[in-house]
Amino acid sequence: MKKFPEPYSIKKRQDAIDLLEKNSVNGKPNFSKVVRETKITAPTLKRWWTKYQLNRQVELKTKLEEAITSILQRIESLAQETNNLKELAPIVKMLSELLQQVGEDTETGEKWG
Repeated sequence: MKKFPEPYSIKKRQDAIDLLEKNSVNGKPNFSKVVRETKITAPTLKRWWTKYQLNRQVELKTKLEEAITSILQRIESLAQETNNLKELAPIVKMLSELLQQVGEDTETGEKWG
């Protein structure tokens, strides 16, 4: 009967992710070096790295959406306070372009190291 290895602890996983970040150049981790240091297989490290990057992307998108929502609420209150909506046009245009760019990144799926 084949014996399966013990699962890695959360701390061991986090330590490995930290090492991958520390040993990255331009967002690409040196998996070989981390394999030697941790004795964790490259496929396992790559799987953890991919999940970590996807989680980071979701967190960043959430924070960005919250910031944009807050800005839009401020624009709405400013619009009610002023009669000159032309002053708000550049801000609204910039936000619109930012939202469009975020939407495109989400649809195409950003590639990570």
